[in-house]
Formats: sequence, C-alpha cells, structure tokens
Amino acid sequence: MMNLGNKVSFGFSAVVAGQKTSGNNEPQLIVNSTKGKFTVTSPVTRAMGIAVGEYIQFVNNIAQIEAAINEGGDDIKAIAEQLGVDYTTREGALAIIDACTQWAIVKGQAMLDKLGNPIMVSARLTKEEKQAFVEKHKAEILEAGREELAARVGNPDASDDELIAAIDFENDDIFPKVPGFTGSKTASTSNATGVGLQLGFTDSNVWNALKKDLGDEATKKNRIFNVLLDDAVKTVVDGKELMIYPIEFKEDTDPIRVGK
Repeated sequence: MMNLGNKVSFGFSAVVAGQKTSGNNEPQLIVNSTKGKFTVTSPVTRAMGIAVGEYIQFVNNIAQIEAAINEGGDDIKAIAEQLGVDYTTREGALAIIDACTQWAIVKGQAMLDKLGNPIMVSARLTKEEKQAFVEKHKAEILEAGREELAARVGNPDASDDELIAAIDFENDDIFPKVPGFTGSKTASTSNATGVGLQLGFTDSNVWNALKKDLGDEATKKNRIFNVLLDDAVKTVVDGKELMIYPIEFKEDTDPIRVGK
C-alpha cells in the first residue's frame, strides 16, 4: 500500500451486496479462503454493537474519488504527480483509485420507504430451506399458481408433482417476505447469543474486490485486515449518519486446516 503524504478524505458510499477461525482478541476482519466468506472478531462486533443475526455492510470511497478525478482539482493533481501518472487517462485514474481507495464496515440498517415503513424482501433461504417450504406449502402454492405452472410445463393436465418441479426457486415470488436490511446477515458457529461474539457472513462481490490481486491464490489464503476501532467516525452514507469503522490490510496467512 502506498503512503500518500497528502491523502484526500473522499467520504464513503455503500457497496451493493456474499470460516471458521481460532479465537482472536484482536479487532480484525478476515477475508477467508472460502470464496465469499468473512469473519469478524469479537472486539469488532462488541464495538459495533452487532449481535448474531444482525447485519454488516461494506462501504468505500471509490465513487467520491472518481468524482474528484473528474473535477481535476489540486489534490488530485498532487496525487497524480506523486504517483507519476496522468489523471486524465484511464490508466492514470485507475492508479489513483487503487492508491486512494479506503474500505470500512458499518452496521447494516433497516431498509425503509419514503414514509418510514419497512421494505419487505424475500427471506434469504438455502436451497434445502426453500425445498422444505415448498413441500410444506404445496397446496397453497398450487392453488395460487396452478394455471401459470401448467403453462410453464406446457400441459394443462400436468400432475401436482410436475407442477411443483416447474417452480423457479430463484425467481418465483413464493417465499416468505421479511423486513430488508443493508449488508450481509451474520451467523455464529456457537450457541451463544448477544453482542460481542466472533461472527461470520458472506459477500461474494466484496470478497472478490478485496482479493483481486491474489489471483489463483485467493482461495488459498486468509487476508487479514485490522479494524481501526479508534479511528471510527460518524459520517453520512447514502443519506444516513452512520458510524464507520475503517479497515487496514495487515497480512495474508495460510488458513488453519482441521486435522492438519
């Protein structure tokens, strides 16, 4: 990471949103070797006030850096000079973005409409949970969608089993709705509850972004970031005032393999 003497504070915006580790008392975010998986240690969840089942969201300042490059102010010109690039070229702009990008994490927030009502979204279910839901509610699903499913099968006399088999688990709006939150839902490998546990979550897009330089090694390494609790600040993210917690690269390590 290059240390820019006159680094610009660009602000942050939300990133659109996908493990097991040994006990760790350091405030850290671990980008696990398993694709899409993250772990946050207990000091982080305690400071952020995040309990099992609540949400963590990534934010970064890339949009603000791009806007500053387009404006071409003195700060950008100084950074470009320090990096030895031409900020008016695509290559130069990308070099500035790479050098100045800052990632942070925030506690996920409830999604509300303009009237302050919760925005309902489909529950995040595993394939097995979806299959169990369909089996349990087969009669109601067929009553509401028999005609559409029959058309999909191409046979108005299709059996119930044929109709159920035609359900599209990814796109059909049949699964329960829950209040939406920004970010990714956390989970724990223990039975403990409350704030201050080591938690895991999934975010495939950010996982790829934070490991893009590792190439084929991305799934062979844990990438560890320190969470800078002392540098947490309140700032406005997409119209909401939130406490953000910057992260800083520490090291890449080999994952601990059970039985090895």
